[in-house]
Amino acid sequence: MSRLRTKFSTGYGRTLAVVLLLLLLFVLLQSLLIQRARQLGLQKTLQQSFVSEQNLLRAQLRDPLLRGDYVQARALLEGYFEQDALIAGVALQAPNGFMLYQAERPQPSTGLRQAQLEIAVAGELLGRLQLRRSDGQVPGWWGRHSLKVTSGLLLLTLVFGFLVWRVVRRYGLDPLSSAVAREQQAYAALFEQSREAIVVLSPQGEVERMNPAAARLLGLAGDQTGLAIRELHSTTVWPQVEALLAAVVRQGQAAQEVCLTTRRRQVEIRASRLKFGDDDHIQLLLQDVTERRQAEAELEALRLELRRNLESYQELFDHSADGLVLRDFNGLLLMANQTYLRMVGYSLEELLGTHCTLLCQRSNCNHFSDLLHNGVTRFECAHRHRDGSWVPVEVRSALVHFQGSQAVLTSVRDIRERREREARLQLLSLVMENSSEGVLVTDSSGSIQAVNQAFSRISGYSEAEVLGQNPRLLQSGSHGPEFYQQLWQQLRQQGSWQGEIWNRAKSGENFPAWLQIRALCDEQGTLRHYVALFADLREAKAWEEKMLKLAQTDPLTGMANRVLLRDRLQQALKRASRKQVGVAVLAVGLDHFKKINDSLGHAVGDQVLVEIGQRLRDCVRAEDTFSRLSGDEFALLVCGLRNDEATQIAIKVLEAVRAPLQLDGMELFLSASIGIACYPDDGADDSALLENADRAMHQAKLQGRDRFCFFSSDFARRASEHFSIERHLRRAIEAGELQLYYQPQVSLADGRLVGAEALLRWQSAELGWVTPDRMIPVAESSGLILPIGQWVLATSCDLIRRHQAATGDWLRIAVNVSVRQFQTAGFVETVRQILQQSEVPPACLELELTESLMMNDVAQAIPLLEELHALGVALALDDFGTGYTSLAYLKRFPVDRVKLDRAFVTDIHRSRSDAALAQSLVAFASAMEFELVAEGIEEAVQHERLRQIGFAYGQGYLFAKPLPEAEFLALVRAGQPLIH
Repeated sequence: MSRLRTKFSTGYGRTLAVVLLLLLLFVLLQSLLIQRARQLGLQKTLQQSFVSEQNLLRAQLRDPLLRGDYVQARALLEGYFEQDALIAGVALQAPNGFMLYQAERPQPSTGLRQAQLEIAVAGELLGRLQLRRSDGQVPGWWGRHSLKVTSGLLLLTLVFGFLVWRVVRRYGLDPLSSAVAREQQAYAALFEQSREAIVVLSPQGEVERMNPAAARLLGLAGDQTGLAIRELHSTTVWPQVEALLAAVVRQGQAAQEVCLTTRRRQVEIRASRLKFGDDDHIQLLLQDVTERRQAEAELEALRLELRRNLESYQELFDHSADGLVLRDFNGLLLMANQTYLRMVGYSLEELLGTHCTLLCQRSNCNHFSDLLHNGVTRFECAHRHRDGSWVPVEVRSALVHFQGSQAVLTSVRDIRERREREARLQLLSLVMENSSEGVLVTDSSGSIQAVNQAFSRISGYSEAEVLGQNPRLLQSGSHGPEFYQQLWQQLRQQGSWQGEIWNRAKSGENFPAWLQIRALCDEQGTLRHYVALFADLREAKAWEEKMLKLAQTDPLTGMANRVLLRDRLQQALKRASRKQVGVAVLAVGLDHFKKINDSLGHAVGDQVLVEIGQRLRDCVRAEDTFSRLSGDEFALLVCGLRNDEATQIAIKVLEAVRAPLQLDGMELFLSASIGIACYPDDGADDSALLENADRAMHQAKLQGRDRFCFFSSDFARRASEHFSIERHLRRAIEAGELQLYYQPQVSLADGRLVGAEALLRWQSAELGWVTPDRMIPVAESSGLILPIGQWVLATSCDLIRRHQAATGDWLRIAVNVSVRQFQTAGFVETVRQILQQSEVPPACLELELTESLMMNDVAQAIPLLEELHALGVALALDDFGTGYTSLAYLKRFPVDRVKLDRAFVTDIHRSRSDAALAQSLVAFASAMEFELVAEGIEEAVQHERLRQIGFAYGQGYLFAKPLPEAEFLALVRAGQPLIH
């Protein structure tokens, strides 16, 4: 038994020694592994911390860089560098390469971490940040002495094992149970006394163990073994905890931050899966992070408040009325606000790090010495704008401390507006001194403060004589007290007054002036000054009188002109209306005065007008007015008429004009036509009387000239009818009221139709049928005959063309041409264009021209007739026998036909003279190869007599009256002879 016990003790002792040795080796190996794991974990933690620092620093720098607040950015980096001694180096570089901040400190080369990152927002690069940090981890005691400690422990273990073996061998003891108990006590002490809350759960979520720290954190008392973890959380938080437990089962570990609503605490839970033997457990490490989260919230609030304060500061800085620039002592730009950037047209990125001489002249650097001596300096200069222009500025610089060093803060004020105001004030002062108008300035009490040179020139007072005086010294006495009372009343109510006033000069002379007075008030509305401007009207008044005389008199004869005549006529009518007396207007027109101008020249014509004007003055009374209205027309206004006094004056005027006129050895004889209109019978106002007198004068000319004619209602009726016809005739062509009627021309031998004459007819919608004798004179006088004549030509050619297109036969149409139409420039070209546009042969168109048209100006008529004849157009001499055409002239005209006027056809079968004229015309036409056409044949006996004399063609009501187009074309296409 003793041997067995000894053997057991010896074996157990050996086993125990081996176990102890293995345990020691395990502890040593575990220590080495833990040390290595701690080093690896420390390295990973340091790296994560370094990355977190980078992200945090980048986030903190993003806002100030985005706003361009480089002062805040530098301050932030400086605080970061100074607070952490392990920071080896920090550098912040602007996008353009300018170094905004750089700081370094010596550190060991080992354990040094470096990072370079870009700070950007929305793809826009704001800066580049470089960081270098030292780990600061000096190898621990274990790292330095691990080999020695391990060797010593190994030796001690061997000795201790040997001694244990000896004790066990001697006393036969079993130390295993006591060691286990002690270890259990140690682990229990660690669990119970741990400051970190620990909860061990079963896989079903029931609490198996919980240390006091966890109980305190969860607010529990006593043994909570078997308590379900779900009971510790509210329904809103439990889903998060349940998801955490599920993640631990799947992944082995998980972490989640939840809120203990019952305790109002924020708890961070780190869960891991444990295995004790064959049993699975879940360990929860709980950490109360409530205070940390509150601190973080307070820190975030402080950061937001700081950001708002910085933004307010930046906004004040950027929106300052003056430009603000911060430069270092080398003149390099560090900061600038938006006002300055707008002033020079650059962006902040373009100016960062640039020297001050980029924007201003180098001579401005001379003021730097004043800045160093006085601490401040002020001067004016110019800064160069981006576009090359120079901006005048006022510069104020002061020394300031910035980031631990001295810098120069400069306020730059744009003084362009001030310079412009100064220039305007200088200009106004110059204008005031050199103004032609007098300027007088008083204070609010009326004491004269200043005057200009023009005032002294106009009034005769020097500046020294009037300073301190009252403007009353200029009063002339021409205005009563009520005038000045009204002036001051308007000046007080409206702040200004202007008008004409009479002043008295120093010499005692009264003179007219145009005065303008204005009250000047300050910003509070308090009256400060009165400013008076006055212009001397002496020359203007004299010029006005001269102009009035020129405006109311004829410059050639010195008589009243139309303006003065109308004014005096209006006044005479008012007096006549009150006194019930008569007034007469005599319109006097010289007969054939144009011939004097054309033959003797306008100089002689002017002499004639002057002499006639003098004669007419002698014919009137002093109270009457004689006026020259136009070239050779005069008017006489006679007031207070009695009986036939107007007739006597008219006779006197005619006799005065008839008297021979001696000019430059020439004796001239003149006559006049006078029209008389009387008030109130012939007009109630000046316009009516003048117009009616003019109409009566034209009537006197029509009656043979050298006479006078009283206005009658018949004149007015004809004038009104003339105006009405002209007004409606202007719209007749567009309204389609004009028509062409065609009277056939026939062969007297067989009655065959050989052509037609186009005759104009007008059926007005308002006036009805208007006869040609009423229409043609109006068209001639108004000029409407030109478009009407062109329309007649175009319409006739259109008819010829349409007839040819329908029948294949050409038709000859004769068209009458007026004198005005024939004499219009381009008449031949107009005929040519109409023929070309209508595609009508020229021979189908015949133009009828009267004797008076050809004889009016033979020299001009013959070339035009030859052009028309060369064009191929047939020419006919119309109304032959009624004018003054001689056979000598007739043979010179290139005409194809001669039309005998109806006056010789009417009695040709009874009058030998008419028959003789017709026979002689037939003989002449036969010799000259003219064709003869007789007009106005209405009886068969006339037809027979003309045929016997030798006329080949004729037209008249005997054959056909003028027909509308449709009836005429039907007659032509019928092809029947027109002799019954």
